[in-house]
Amino acid sequence: MDERILNNFLSLTRIPRKSHHEEAVSRFLYDWAIGKGLPACRDEVGNVIIDKPGTPGHENAACTILQAHMDMVCVAEPGRAFDPLTDPITVINDGVNLTADGTSLGGDDGAGVAMAMAILEDPEAVHGPLRAIFTVDEEDGMEGANALDARHLDAQYVINLDWEAFGSLCCSSAGSDMYSLRRPVTREAAGDSRAYSLTLSGFEGGHSGAQIHLGRANAIRVCAKVIRAALRAGADVRLAAFRGGIAHNAIPSACEALLLVPAPQEDAFLAAASAEIDALSEQFALTDPHAVITLLTTEAPAQALTAEDTRACIGLLTDVHDGVNTMSSSIPGLVESSANTGLAALEDGEFTFVIHQRSSEPAITASMKEVFLRQAAAYGFTMTVLSSGPAWPVKPDSALMAMCCRHFLKLFGEEIRVEPVHAGLECGALSNKNPALDIISIGPDILDIHSPKETLVLETVDKCDRLVRSMLLEIAGR
Repeated sequence: MDERILNNFLSLTRIPRKSHHEEAVSRFLYDWAIGKGLPACRDEVGNVIIDKPGTPGHENAACTILQAHMDMVCVAEPGRAFDPLTDPITVINDGVNLTADGTSLGGDDGAGVAMAMAILEDPEAVHGPLRAIFTVDEEDGMEGANALDARHLDAQYVINLDWEAFGSLCCSSAGSDMYSLRRPVTREAAGDSRAYSLTLSGFEGGHSGAQIHLGRANAIRVCAKVIRAALRAGADVRLAAFRGGIAHNAIPSACEALLLVPAPQEDAFLAAASAEIDALSEQFALTDPHAVITLLTTEAPAQALTAEDTRACIGLLTDVHDGVNTMSSSIPGLVESSANTGLAALEDGEFTFVIHQRSSEPAITASMKEVFLRQAAAYGFTMTVLSSGPAWPVKPDSALMAMCCRHFLKLFGEEIRVEPVHAGLECGALSNKNPALDIISIGPDILDIHSPKETLVLETVDKCDRLVRSMLLEIAGR
């Protein structure tokens, strides 16, 4: 890995930068640019925009934007003491890969930021006018890209560096809408009840867009289905606690619930819940081979939700659509629309969960939203839109896409894959603000993103850097 890129990346890992908490990294990037003598600004949400003139003789070439996001998804292994608001990432470099010690690495998208920084600071790099745009809050609503002033997009090309598969060029992405569903709940005395902890762990999880087609189990939904089975068997189960998921855009890999069951109904509850656990475990044996579901007796709390509130919460959780909704009729194998129940929690007198819905077809987005609204109302929930991001449409005549394909073949002796993705990229917001932009998304190999197993493949970082620099040479007219 190029020394400049590595040093820049390590600098980022020392700065906590969870989504919505990017003030420190935003200030760092701004100060770094000023220290390098590069014109820079920070907008009101914290996006950092850095300009670099074209190298001598290439000042009048087309302007190219290098774009990446500064925030990251912060997750840690179960039991790992880690505060994402204060603790740095401990990086492990084995000479082949970068990983982190028990946490996510932040390669998504620290790698993209570090590569852009390396080009900005390299006096030997040849290019036309460059602009780097480092955005906030990509992982949790794309606030940065959505808030970006269109005047910063007065360029011809955008190379987005937020792609996690080297050898692939992304040419289009889905639109993304996030909904919060809430219901006020009431607690009552536990009475003569038995308490059980229902714990789900070890599910594969993954990205709720790029990996939704793999059919992996959603731990929140599985937990709710076990409770629903007991309710349908006649057991008056009541929720005392419920929490699942780590991020709205991650397929939940864990969930836990605390349940109260009237003592006379304990046998019926155990029979129904155990049968459902066995059935679900068999159903997801191939997609989630390491999943563990345990149901154990525990100390009873003083209170739990009413039976009515419990049935409403579990009813909506199991009724709303989760997973692939439709497949594209024009692009084989591409998911057209989907939904992911990414977070759920019972706290502060309220049951809340978040749905992340994606689609490349606006009409399907509208239809799914209407269904969610009707279902929410039927169960006494209110639904609000937390964020909405536009799709990035395919541009078949993209000169930048053709350029990237030529340079990849020349540099590496093979064809690059050109493919759309069923996930939200900031390219959608950028394209929406300036439809004339010619945009591609590329990046190094980053494995198991949004997880403690996240891995950045060093060789592909250097190759991606070579590819970007090669394209910049052509754009410069050299």
